[in-house]
Amino acid sequence: MDYVIIRAISSFLAGMLISQSGSLVQLSSRNILSSPSTLGFDGLAVLWLLVVHSLSLLFQFELTTELSLVWGVPVFIFLGYFFSFLLKGKKKLERIILLGITFNLLVGAVFSLWQFLFMAFNLPFPVELWFGHFRYASFSSAIVLIITEMVFVIYLLRHFKMLKMLSLGPIMKVNWGLDERKLLRFIFITASASTFIVISLFGSFSFLGLIFPIIARKVWFKSKDLSGEFFYGSLMNGLLLMGVDLVCYFSPIYGAEVPVGLIVTGIGALSLIVILWTNAKDS
Repeated sequence: MDYVIIRAISSFLAGMLISQSGSLVQLSSRNILSSPSTLGFDGLAVLWLLVVHSLSLLFQFELTTELSLVWGVPVFIFLGYFFSFLLKGKKKLERIILLGITFNLLVGAVFSLWQFLFMAFNLPFPVELWFGHFRYASFSSAIVLIITEMVFVIYLLRHFKMLKMLSLGPIMKVNWGLDERKLLRFIFITASASTFIVISLFGSFSFLGLIFPIIARKVWFKSKDLSGEFFYGSLMNGLLLMGVDLVCYFSPIYGAEVPVGLIVTGIGALSLIVILWTNAKDS
């Protein structure tokens, strides 16, 4: 029972972080197709973890989750800082989204090839990286997520007035003298680091960072202002991911558990198709 509680807490907090990160990225770009997944953060995190895993085998040192986080979090903080300088104009953003999706496809191909080579040489391979799961949730991973969420919320509250100005459009942000560069640094550092932390602990949950903010916005945004999307909506999405994961846990197929990341990635991909089709019809 203790394991189930820790697993539920971990999936809930992961869902909240994914939802909040996606909301920040979509708010900054004013584009519902932008997310940590479509900008390539997911692919970069998986690729980084694959490289570190391979180096640990090559140099024969034990790679713990804590060591992976110590090495990776500073790298992805720097990545988010660098990414905040790339968003200049809608056309450039669209190119970045296209590059991000293409990069994720490249990482998928590299991941499959890497897996084949490791299996051929009878070496351990982190198969669970590509489709996230919470089978290895532990007390320490839950603590890491709690600390990450606390830091996220503290910084979110500190920048909330600026985020509201940003959400009102370019005219309002100019009138209020918004420091957009500083705000973009906060947004992309937070989104990049939290995405890496979730993937390093539990694997990738592709497209959730795109779909969860849209769900939160549809349900909460109009009645609760921006706080509805970032707080109430993320709570709802955390409960949603937790519910799907518990269904996977209590409904094994011939003793094998279906990775929750496999299910939500399929749902997210279908949702993306619907969004693109709807936008195409509207235009």
